[in-house]
Amino acid sequence: MPQRKLAIIYYNFLDRRGTDLVIGGVETYLLKLTELARELGFAPVVFQVGDFPFEERVARTRVIGVVPSSLPHKSTRKALFDAAIREINLGEDLLIFGADHASVKAPYSTCISIQHGISWDLPADFFNLPAARYLPVPKYWQKRWTIHRAKQYFENCPNRVCVDYNFLNWYRTQIAGEIPGRTWVIPNFAAMSDCFVPTIPRPWAKPVKIIFAGRFVEHRGTRLMEQVISVLLAGSYDLLFTLAGEGPDLLRLEQRFAGEQRVRFMRYSPLDAVRVHGEHDIAVVPSVGSQGTSFSLAEAMGAGCAVVASPVGGVTNMIIDGYNGRLVAARVDELVQAIVQLIVTPTYRASLGTRAMETVAMGFGLDRWKKRWSEVLTLVAGP
Repeated sequence: MPQRKLAIIYYNFLDRRGTDLVIGGVETYLLKLTELARELGFAPVVFQVGDFPFEERVARTRVIGVVPSSLPHKSTRKALFDAAIREINLGEDLLIFGADHASVKAPYSTCISIQHGISWDLPADFFNLPAARYLPVPKYWQKRWTIHRAKQYFENCPNRVCVDYNFLNWYRTQIAGEIPGRTWVIPNFAAMSDCFVPTIPRPWAKPVKIIFAGRFVEHRGTRLMEQVISVLLAGSYDLLFTLAGEGPDLLRLEQRFAGEQRVRFMRYSPLDAVRVHGEHDIAVVPSVGSQGTSFSLAEAMGAGCAVVASPVGGVTNMIIDGYNGRLVAARVDELVQAIVQLIVTPTYRASLGTRAMETVAMGFGLDRWKKRWSEVLTLVAGP
């Protein structure tokens, strides 16, 4: 009997030349999903956008580059879907839309889409839909269209996995009856190494090491952190900041802190995320919006960092303020106040870090994620 395939559709798993793995939350998620698929006996294959047709392999997973039409976004999604169904048998094999915004209408029992969290909770100024390049569409209506489209994406597929309860609770407010189809909530994870032992408690180490990790884009709080770091460095605290990541705001941050010995920049592999966080005392996740159950937050908590985060999206599924972290508004003054509290009260910092680590061990570990996903894939695949 031939091995059953599991096709995953997403825009960018590798870069568009098919050479380098893209570093990002969704890409990390899908990489782990392909590993799990192989453990369960499936043959995973990823379909993504390419500048030219290609076929590569990443950890024994085939990655196929598809050149879409240069016209609308929907044409890209349709081109990826068409390429996938030419490769698999929808009656036998599984098809997963790696994000629901990469989906098309696919009312098949063997299809699953992944909903990665609300992205339209950002201020209207963040919206810039393609149609607005040609028509004077007010920002408010761009946001309303994004909300409408998000509901449609979720309804494209009969089986869905959500990474947090925030989206599901919102969706319930948009429909009159019960949620159709089958929906599971499987939070994101921290990939803890078996040999990693966080050094908790570590309350009196100097300098106090603070990390801001993630993609350097404005809605992840880069502009806020720029100001927060400047305020804290102007104080009399013994601090060392690590800014870990890449993105469009990287150059801005490098220029702002050029020559500052107390600020360092780095990149790391997703496999090293927990270890890197384990070398720090405090982690800050100041997202303005568009946040699921944050990978960087789970990694920081799993490493025993005391975390300061803004209460957006799936973050509120992870932190109880004052118990296993701090939840404060995405404002410079509130972030500074919370961080200073952790700097000057090291025993409190250590207790938050210990509880954060316990939270991840019980609720956000990779083994738990794999178990939940295994149950979903087995159920959807059927006998």
